[in-house]
Amino acid sequence: MFLRPGPKVVKHCPEGHEIPKQAANCTRCGWVRASGRAALAKEMTEMTVILGAPPVGPPPPAAEPESDWVLRLEAISGPLVPQRFDVEPGRWKVGRGPKEEASFSLLAIPDPGLSRDHFRLEVGVAAAILIDLDSTNGTFIATQRVERHILQEGDTLRAGASAFRVRLRLRNPA
Repeated sequence: MFLRPGPKVVKHCPEGHEIPKQAANCTRCGWVRASGRAALAKEMTEMTVILGAPPVGPPPPAAEPESDWVLRLEAISGPLVPQRFDVEPGRWKVGRGPKEEASFSLLAIPDPGLSRDHFRLEVGVAAAILIDLDSTNGTFIATQRVERHILQEGDTLRAGASAFRVRLRLRNPA
């Protein structure tokens, strides 16, 4: 009958040289073990080696959880730099102080150049649409005033005294 050997205890001196478990000194560097268990524990390290096991390495990095935002507005100029606003799928009213309305989420942006209800965002998992709400100062993509626009990655949205870079993380609809 074949018996499998158990774990092997290996001792090391402070320099990292392997020494026999019962040895009182290291034959490679001349280190001498102090007497007593406390001194032994303080000066030596102990590892259990399982023969044939793969080497132990650092744990793999944890996967970053996927966030819920689909549209991100990054302030690139105006009073809000460097803030960013993450928008999840749904219907959103954006402005200085948007009025509550059924089925809309509100995004209040403290910019005096914005109308109270400046524009609307309709965000799905496959597209994001901007709709101007007859704002006084208008809504612009780059330098073009728009009433309705399908947002694209990298668009520059300008409203009031603020400009935002559009970031999209669209997903395939289920």
